[in-house]
Amino acid sequence: MCLIIVAHRASSRFPLVIAANRDEDHLRPSRAAHAWDEAPDVIGGRDLLAGGSWLAIRRGGRWAAVTNLRGSAKQPDSRSRGALVAGFVLGDATPIGYASAVAREADAYAGFHLLAGVAGESLAYFATGISDARELPPGIHGVSNGPPDAQWIKVERGVRAMHDALERDELTDSLLDFLGTPTPGEPIENSVFVAGERYGTRSSTVIVVDDDGIHFAEQNWLARGMRSERSVSHLRN
Repeated sequence: MCLIIVAHRASSRFPLVIAANRDEDHLRPSRAAHAWDEAPDVIGGRDLLAGGSWLAIRRGGRWAAVTNLRGSAKQPDSRSRGALVAGFVLGDATPIGYASAVAREADAYAGFHLLAGVAGESLAYFATGISDARELPPGIHGVSNGPPDAQWIKVERGVRAMHDALERDELTDSLLDFLGTPTPGEPIENSVFVAGERYGTRSSTVIVVDDDGIHFAEQNWLARGMRSERSVSHLRN
């Protein structure tokens, strides 16, 4: 059950802050966040099966992220949802223009939530089950894997954690701590961090954009919530 929390123009100092957990089968091959070979100005993870990404950002603040929609069946001819992220960060369409184009062909994909934006400018959202893409107002927004109108506890917790981090001006470390804290005994829909044997949280990512550029920090995880490598990258303006 993935989680993406976005502070979009919620702070005059930080036009964009993203805190995200990617939950996935531990056996699915993927590469942790890195500068992409075909586009060194892009940082993000890559799915080594389909070639897409779940979260990536380009120098200048162009970014996208996707989660799947719980219970949506993938058909043999479904396109990779990760291609939605790569398509936006490697292209030049406006966020709302891109999300609107995706909405028109949404049936080609298994269910998903898509966020696409440019730091300090605009943020667009589309999900399976809504009729049209929408531009989100400044503020703190969150999505997980439930239906577009679902109010999941983990999303509410994430919004509060982002608000508190902005209030304290303590972003990367405090948000990574939040993303990596398990809540034993709670159902997976409530759990920000999933420490499973076969399925669980594989990466916790915090992206902070300020006047100096893009700060990208990622903590990777192994099965049972064991820590793996942690990386820090910086794209200057």
